[in-house]
Amino acid sequence: MDLAVQVAWVPANYEQNVLAFDASPAPVAHLSTVVFSVAVILLLARTVANLRSPRCLAWKLDLLVAPKVVFGVVNVAGVSSMLFHAVKGRDAKSVVLVGAAVQLAAAISFLFASVSEHYHSIAPSTPTTLYAIFGCVFYAYNLQPLDAVSLFILIFLECKSKRSLLLPMDPPPAYESTLSFLAKPFFPHIVPLLYIGSKRPIKLPELSDIPTYLQADPATEKLMAALATGDKTNPRYLINSTFRAMGGNFLSPVLPRLLVLAGTFAQVTLVEQMILYVSDQSIPAERGPILVAAFFAIYIALPIAEYAYTENLNAFVVLYGSALTGSLYTKTLALTSAAAREVGQGAVTTYMSVDVEKVTGGFVTFQELWAAIVTIFVACGMLWVKAGWMVMAAPLLFIVALISATSTVGSFVAPAQKAWLAAIDNRIKLLTSVLSQLLPIKLGAYEPALATKINGLRAAETHALKRFMYLISGAATMSNIGSTGSFFVTLLAYYAVRLYGWADLPPLDVSRIFTLLTIVNILSGPLNMIGQRLPALFASYASVLRIQSFLQLPEKERTEHPEEQEVLVDVSEAPTNQVSLKDCTFGWDDKSEVLHEINLELQKGELTMVVGSVASGKSSLLMSLLGETRREKGLFSVKARRIALASQTPFIYPGLCAPVEYILLDSAWDEEFYNKVIHACGLRQDIDALPKGDLVKLGDRGATLSGGQRQRVAIARAVYARADLVLLDDVFSALDGETEAHVFASLFGSEGLLKGQTTVLVTHGIHHLPDAAKVIVMEAGTISHFGTFEQVRDSGATFALASNGGKSNGHGNGNGHAAVQKPGGGAVAAEVTTVVDEEKEEEKAWNTERASRRGAYTFYAKCTGYGHSAVVIGVITVSSTVGLFATGYLSMLASSSGSHLGLWIAGYGGIVLLNLLSLALLLLSFAYVVSTQTAPNIHKVELAGVLRAPISWITSNPTGTILNRFSQDMQVADREFPFAFLNFAANLLGMIGTFVFIAIATPLVALALPVLGVLGYYGVTYYLITSKQFRRLELESKSPLYTLFGTTVSGLITVRAYRAEGYFRTQNSLFINASQGALHYRLAGQLFLRIFLLWFQAILACTVAVLTVSMRGGTSAALLGVALTRLVGLGQTLTHILNSYASVENGSIAIDRIEEYAKLPEEEKLFVSDEVVLKDLSAWPSAGHLTFSDFSMRYRDNLPLALKNLTFDLEGGQKIGICGRTGSGKSSTVLSLFRGIDQHLVSGSITIDGVDISTLPLKILRESMSIVTQDPFLWHGSIRENLDINNERSDVEIWDALKLVEMYDSVSGLDDKLDHLVVDEESFSKGQRQLLCLARALLRNKKVIVLDESTSSMDHITDEKIRHVVDSKMKGFTVIAIAHRICQFLILVLDNGSIVEFDSPKSLLANPESRFARLAATQGIYHPDFVPNGAAVEGLSDGAAVVVAKDLVDV
Repeated sequence: MDLAVQVAWVPANYEQNVLAFDASPAPVAHLSTVVFSVAVILLLARTVANLRSPRCLAWKLDLLVAPKVVFGVVNVAGVSSMLFHAVKGRDAKSVVLVGAAVQLAAAISFLFASVSEHYHSIAPSTPTTLYAIFGCVFYAYNLQPLDAVSLFILIFLECKSKRSLLLPMDPPPAYESTLSFLAKPFFPHIVPLLYIGSKRPIKLPELSDIPTYLQADPATEKLMAALATGDKTNPRYLINSTFRAMGGNFLSPVLPRLLVLAGTFAQVTLVEQMILYVSDQSIPAERGPILVAAFFAIYIALPIAEYAYTENLNAFVVLYGSALTGSLYTKTLALTSAAAREVGQGAVTTYMSVDVEKVTGGFVTFQELWAAIVTIFVACGMLWVKAGWMVMAAPLLFIVALISATSTVGSFVAPAQKAWLAAIDNRIKLLTSVLSQLLPIKLGAYEPALATKINGLRAAETHALKRFMYLISGAATMSNIGSTGSFFVTLLAYYAVRLYGWADLPPLDVSRIFTLLTIVNILSGPLNMIGQRLPALFASYASVLRIQSFLQLPEKERTEHPEEQEVLVDVSEAPTNQVSLKDCTFGWDDKSEVLHEINLELQKGELTMVVGSVASGKSSLLMSLLGETRREKGLFSVKARRIALASQTPFIYPGLCAPVEYILLDSAWDEEFYNKVIHACGLRQDIDALPKGDLVKLGDRGATLSGGQRQRVAIARAVYARADLVLLDDVFSALDGETEAHVFASLFGSEGLLKGQTTVLVTHGIHHLPDAAKVIVMEAGTISHFGTFEQVRDSGATFALASNGGKSNGHGNGNGHAAVQKPGGGAVAAEVTTVVDEEKEEEKAWNTERASRRGAYTFYAKCTGYGHSAVVIGVITVSSTVGLFATGYLSMLASSSGSHLGLWIAGYGGIVLLNLLSLALLLLSFAYVVSTQTAPNIHKVELAGVLRAPISWITSNPTGTILNRFSQDMQVADREFPFAFLNFAANLLGMIGTFVFIAIATPLVALALPVLGVLGYYGVTYYLITSKQFRRLELESKSPLYTLFGTTVSGLITVRAYRAEGYFRTQNSLFINASQGALHYRLAGQLFLRIFLLWFQAILACTVAVLTVSMRGGTSAALLGVALTRLVGLGQTLTHILNSYASVENGSIAIDRIEEYAKLPEEEKLFVSDEVVLKDLSAWPSAGHLTFSDFSMRYRDNLPLALKNLTFDLEGGQKIGICGRTGSGKSSTVLSLFRGIDQHLVSGSITIDGVDISTLPLKILRESMSIVTQDPFLWHGSIRENLDINNERSDVEIWDALKLVEMYDSVSGLDDKLDHLVVDEESFSKGQRQLLCLARALLRNKKVIVLDESTSSMDHITDEKIRHVVDSKMKGFTVIAIAHRICQFLILVLDNGSIVEFDSPKSLLANPESRFARLAATQGIYHPDFVPNGAAVEGLSDGAAVVVAKDLVDV
């Protein structure tokens, strides 16, 4: 059919139709004209806006735009014909002419907008689709088939996706962004993923296809821009900034929510008219089909409007979550060092996880609350219309009273939640410090004492949780009684008004009762929400204030010149000066000064070494050069575009990164230079030993690298950065002698990679000083000497000599395997590489999700107590039964024909009271059981499981993963899981009642229920299986985000030194996008379930409507009333059931994960039948006689021996030093002594005072010895708690111990002294922390003491004092020292797991070819007879000599 024929085809009665429109009521005609006028304006505005936007499609005629043009022209022709006939009609009124003209303008505007939107919008156009729908209905109603049919076809054309026609974009648009709003409610973007998820594990990258505007970078940039221009002193700083940045997104759910409300209240009319149709046989039968059509229209429109509302709601949750998380991280990078230390890792993680989730949840609550308020007012208005103002006033006053009472209770919720979150922070801070140092804690047998402290904090937390839950339970009780209570006062008021004749009201018939009931039931949801969500809104506001307070913290001052770091005043006298300080005083805050009167000038390209005693200010000097301290006075200039820093504690950022990624950071890849750096830092052998070389994924925070390897990686990163200024803070302390010599020569030798590069090296190695261009000597926060080595020496400086000897990081087994070590574990760790196998982990997680959760439920019930669980389930059943009985009672009341109405209403009032009491009993008892039974017990068993886990498990699981079980999973167990179960059980019983009532009213519906059940089963099954994966992937994707936040706080100085903030923001954005992608799809899955159930409700409602109309005479009006009123809320009930069930199932994953830790295998022989029973534990060991007899061990069955036939004997009180290069077996020896290896992997024996240690309980064995590890471990607590965890020593004894280790002055100078809180790693320098650990060992007073490189971070003077303490205060103690200054001890040299030398140091040094002599020579230690010619030496009491420098006089 050609176009001319189409236009010519006009129905014969077209003129009559125009005249019929002319005869339409004036309001209808005017309304349609207004609508078409608005359409013209909006369509033209859209067209004009598109002219200024880029095209998304190529400018050519395609197969989609062509039919749009054709049928658009047909529509214009049809409307033109109507205008022509209107003009031609002699009786046509002006309103018809104006209406037709406006319709023609709208048709033309639609045609242009359709074409414009086609080429400029990536998705089908919503405005043109809405116009086509409205026009189709309008013209069909007015019997204009040409326009109606053309627009009907255009509806489908406008909804067709254009994805295949789009121009290439970077990044490509998300699939859902290219879908029509009419297609989205049928979920073409979700259903395939749900199906895939039911067949195989979903991978996180598959969830990355989310709309661009929801991703981290654009969201963060918008919010940060608003925050930057906001008034930080404003108490609503964050809220105001949010509205400026995202006001449109915040308000986007409003319009669709209003449409949902309109559809909801339309159901009231449907219920009323259907009951009247059944009960009043005088109503014409023709009304039945109209009612059925109305049911179809309303119940089809509701899911579409609900989808639009929830989609916008979810979009803002993801958008704002991305923006807040990104802004928090950006703020973290900008914090002053003092603020970062004060906040701590745990608090920052809480802001990012708990508080952000509370805030985004508060947005959802806000949207629901305003809709609830609108619902309440509209429902009250309908009550006024149906029953008069006096009847309306009764439930309104009742509602106001309830809201007032709920608000009163709710005002106490925010402070209660704040107290609860603060208690969580306290627990998490201690847990973070304990879990990151779990290995040395186990070796020291501190688990019981720390478990008591942690459980004490958990008790305080659950006490706060109980009060919080009581308040929420009180508010929920009052709000949940709102439905039945409101209807009772409505009936009572109606009865009173009629009884006393206050108004002319008709009798309460079936139709009126159930119409009123439907209105009141619609009120029940908002009332419940106000009671339950209003406190949550207050709690959300408290989280807003917490985040706002963090965003208002002071920031480090930024330089305006990128070429100069912290340029305040350029005081350089020559361009070669790279660092210049004049009369500078620095402090961490305005209360304390750490450096005084610093005068310093460093030339470009020179190597400067800094020496000094512990706490003399060496590290503080480096921090000041970085601008991390507060400058109190003086002139300060550092010229550097980029500064490289390798600190005492290596900064290894989180993620499954390869060694090459740790080293490159954000530097460009240069393979040749990279290989040079790897060789120079002695990493080639270590990397080659890894399964995939430098591309292997090593696990969180490089957990599979030893301490020395991590330090060398940090050095390599500093070298590879090729920065203008390199700062190295005691980086050689963790390296063995040979490795140190190699690295130093490769970096600072004649061909060294740092030769000619400005470098500041803090060191205790005096034998390196002659290689320095300048030497700085620090004393008590000042520079006491500065100049060349000769100048400083001649000025009379006393150098703080380094700890020398066979120093080693002590990791490895001689076979090249990287040591598995927890951060904080020092050298003692299992020496086997743990490589992450992601495929197996995902497969395991998927199988876990598909497995039955019965075990998790049983575990949870066991933690709760089976008796308590049974009582709770019983109370749930009773409360739900009372609620169902109240509904059934109404059918009897409606059937009573008004007789004894007062008694019927009084009976209903009694049921309402009973319902109130049962509900209060349920919620309060539930809160009591969860907070006093479940929460303490489930945490206690999980903590016990982790603390008793074997060392092999500890060394192979990252701290972040373990911490996640105690934070995120524990929060699920405390609140989400129990309340989800409560909601599921109560709603399930309610749904069963609804189906029973519907089946009784319309029995044939029972035949459709199986079909609907099968449909629902498959839809829900696919959802539940995949939703678990969404939840798991969301949790997993947050773990690296949590860890990155915490790690950034601890490594903030390093990040800023490298000026790598942009790189880490990018990393953070990637982590955010991954976690928000999983969140987006989890919310989309929930939306799928919600809309799927609304379609289910629509099918059921329409089926009931069809059967009711077709069986009009055989249906009870009273029972139909019950069925229809229950049906109105069925969709919401089904959604609640399956959402709560999904939450229960998803929550059970967290419970299952907790149970997994609670049931971890215990270390061997905690309590065994053949163990030795010691009569007097306090007297053993009495001598400390230690014997290794033919002892061998390996780390796994498939690995070679790490120790081979070790045999040696130490008399009680002897002291031995164990030496050897990396991988020789030193740490394996220590680990074996503490029985850290499974006993089936060892042979031979170790005895202490004649007792085989394999026959002792581990607790007794480890408590009988003391260990000071290479990496000092101090947990989050006071100094007193760290030194005397069991509270067994007096303050006098503690102060004496501090005096012995030279820490008395440092601690006594603190405001809180022994009560000073140790926070993270910045509370003391590494050397000071090590001294505190040594003081703890002295206070423990055990016969066997192990020093694992315990003085590696100390200067020689301090080390000499510690040796004096060991000699004088540890007489009679057996001391085993690993790789520190051990020349006065017996020496045992290990190589490849075997003893190669065992003698006094003097004897071994006398043989220059001995292994010990070669190791000692790398540190400048020689036998006096073999000192190099011309070398200046310092004689030692044991006859050895330390070389200071060649050709120099003795200093």
